[in-house]
Amino acid sequence: MTHEFVKIIASYKIAGKKNTRTVLATIVHVEGSSYRKEGTQMLIDEFGNITGALSGGCVEQEVIRQSASVFSSTCPKVFKYDGRFRLGCEGSIYILIELFHPNNELIHLIENTIQQRQVFSLSCSFMTEEISRPDFGTSFEFNSITIYHSNYKKESDNLIFTQKIESLNRLCIFGIEHDAAKLSQMASFLGWEVIIIGSEYSTVNENDFPFAKSVLTIKPEDLDQDLFCKNTAIVVMSHNYSKDLRFLLNIINSKVRYIGLLGPVHRREKLLNAVLDTDLIIDDELFDKIHGPAGMSIGSKTPEEIALAIMAEITSIWRIKPNECINDRISSPIRT
Repeated sequence: MTHEFVKIIASYKIAGKKNTRTVLATIVHVEGSSYRKEGTQMLIDEFGNITGALSGGCVEQEVIRQSASVFSSTCPKVFKYDGRFRLGCEGSIYILIELFHPNNELIHLIENTIQQRQVFSLSCSFMTEEISRPDFGTSFEFNSITIYHSNYKKESDNLIFTQKIESLNRLCIFGIEHDAAKLSQMASFLGWEVIIIGSEYSTVNENDFPFAKSVLTIKPEDLDQDLFCKNTAIVVMSHNYSKDLRFLLNIINSKVRYIGLLGPVHRREKLLNAVLDTDLIIDDELFDKIHGPAGMSIGSKTPEEIALAIMAEITSIWRIKPNECINDRISSPIRT
């Protein structure tokens, strides 16, 4: 949900420049089932404009209505939305609404922490009662700095909901062809930070990939390994075997969670056998990360459908629980 929070901060900054007040609405507790879970947030300005959503569209108008009293009183409140009668869900959600006016120091900390791909936490103080209390609110915790909300009380009978804001999911695409552009667009739509990587001879730039955060044209050997962390997925799709192999050799031992190889099974086997023929020390867990052909088997034919299949597969891996498994993980390649 980090990308949703990033949008909230961007909208708040725009509102702040217009001296427009905003409130932050957060799902802090769920009883039973609900469409969205604890930690989901939306920003509402005093004219009823919203960023984000707490449901599929049913709750939002009620949140806007409830926020009116927070704008007028400046006192945070919790209200309960019973989904059994209005959403068709078998549960209810408790929503904390508070004035949102972070100062420049907090905005800087948030943006700097996200830029450096570090983790920070939000802690919401609330009660599972439909009441207003000045000591409700959201505090922010960064490494060694905690910024409490304005009426924070250390000794309180309030409940606390805490969530971590992880680094943005990042997709690194090695390839600059038309299908790479479609994958970039799909990933960006899903909230991923996209990095396009072309070889040192590529002539593309940011204008060719408007949905990417950056476009790199670089020797694979010169890649900054800090690009690749546990929240990174890689798709190798240059359509050139030698380029793909050079790139694969330089990211094979990175800490990424997913490496997708475009093309048929025999091309994957050829690439992996070439990697195994080197002097690189390969961790056995590598083969759980590699997926080829990349993407779920949905009969994809067009670049758009291929992008959908790849992002569906990546999403399923990101959402997997520790004790679950994904079918059709590839095994170690057989040498030929």
